[in-house]
Amino acid sequence: MYFAFPMKVLIFFLFVCYQSTTLAQSYSVTKLKESPLKADTFIGADNFQNLYYTSRNTLYKKGSKEVIEFAALNLGEITSVDLINPLKLIVFYRESNTVVVLDNTLAEIRRINFSTIENFRNVSQATNAGDRRLWIFNTDIQRLELFDYNQNKVITEFPPTLLPALELTSNFNVSWVKTKNTIDSYTVYGSLINSYPTEEQIHNITEYKDHIFVISDEKLHYKEKNTKEFTPIEIPEIKVKQFSIKAEILYIYDSQFLTSYRLNLSKE
Repeated sequence: MYFAFPMKVLIFFLFVCYQSTTLAQSYSVTKLKESPLKADTFIGADNFQNLYYTSRNTLYKKGSKEVIEFAALNLGEITSVDLINPLKLIVFYRESNTVVVLDNTLAEIRRINFSTIENFRNVSQATNAGDRRLWIFNTDIQRLELFDYNQNKVITEFPPTLLPALELTSNFNVSWVKTKNTIDSYTVYGSLINSYPTEEQIHNITEYKDHIFVISDEKLHYKEKNTKEFTPIEIPEIKVKQFSIKAEILYIYDSQFLTSYRLNLSKE
């Protein structure tokens, strides 16, 4: 049996289908390059596509012409590396409660040992807040702090949290604290911007162009600024161990290969 749909109904149906597809996928990913990489942890890349990674507790910076390295084995295992400013890398060693600031040649600029400064504190996370400041999580009183390492003092205190920080990521103006149950975002002035529930297995939180990207079950997910749900990014046949986004290039490391993609996000 044949049914004839009015032209207006057909046009409306096609329009709805198009809108649904557009809303469901507000990004595009185009593969650029795949290269072997032997690393314990892939950290990321800078604007010049220099790659940063760790292997055997040593930090490496790999450029097109040379590879340079930094190691401070007496400080223990490298906990995290923040390269939001490649001219002042922040390398954190939780075991020794110490932050090391490096320049773009991986030469040491400054070393901050939180166990030896006045009003010492135990720190579980540390990232760059710009202008000789660090975002740190003080485990003694379970709170985020903005620390000025030029003056060796806390300049902004935040409300204590009920749960310890599992992960801390930031830019110069906002910090995101991942606990077992939530992701909380704060301004440098001490104000809570947002708090929303999340799953414990989410990790590798990264902010890029007002989107939050995470890894869950070895897949990459993202959340737009005004939404609460994470949406998977469809990249077939690749297990995401670590990733980084810089200048519209998405880097994904699967423990053997580093693959780069052109990432285009929709403009709201």
